[in-house]
Amino acid sequence: FGQELMKGNMEKDRLYGLVLAGGESSRMGRDKARLEIREGVSQLDWSLRALSPFCHTVWISVRDQDRSKELAVPAEGAVYDEVDIPGPMAGVIAGLKRAGGNAIFALACDMPYLDAAALLQLKSRRARDSLATCFLGADGKPDPMCAIYEAAALPELEESVSKEWFSLRRFLEGPQVERVTLSRSEWLASVNTPQELERAKRNFQTKESGF
Repeated sequence: FGQELMKGNMEKDRLYGLVLAGGESSRMGRDKARLEIREGVSQLDWSLRALSPFCHTVWISVRDQDRSKELAVPAEGAVYDEVDIPGPMAGVIAGLKRAGGNAIFALACDMPYLDAAALLQLKSRRARDSLATCFLGADGKPDPMCAIYEAAALPELEESVSKEWFSLRRFLEGPQVERVTLSRSEWLASVNTPQELERAKRNFQTKESGF
């Protein structure tokens, strides 16, 4: 009985990864999850690999209407957005429901500059008794696209939806949120346009060349 109780407690203290890949990519004009900023590696694959060392399992958050699309993981590795909820809140809520009383580590698939050290910093600062732990951007506002959402956040987010408040940033600006300042806020930059894509490619090519 003791071993079963311990196993149950461990299962209730797991951190699940969630790569947010359900955006419409309207400014980019093509699926950002499939972009290859690092040569030979899609942003989706890179994000999955980045989260894996810190999480029990990593899932992909996609829109409900994308069920028919081919994914980089088996179907059981996909989490489909809550219907009728706009924006990334739909994915976070669906991920928390899938996690079954556990926390999720959410990471957008269009943030190529974050590295293992940054993700480790966020996890090490995780406040389990809070609603979430997140980074602060260069503007001093919380960034919802790389954050740990605790199980306790689920009813709070669902209440926000009932009031038609769909902003994750607004939620993270509220109480009971641990906010972490990165030493280099530019690490939170996302790639949303073809121009930003080309700039990111040049940056990583320069790093690989040793300059």
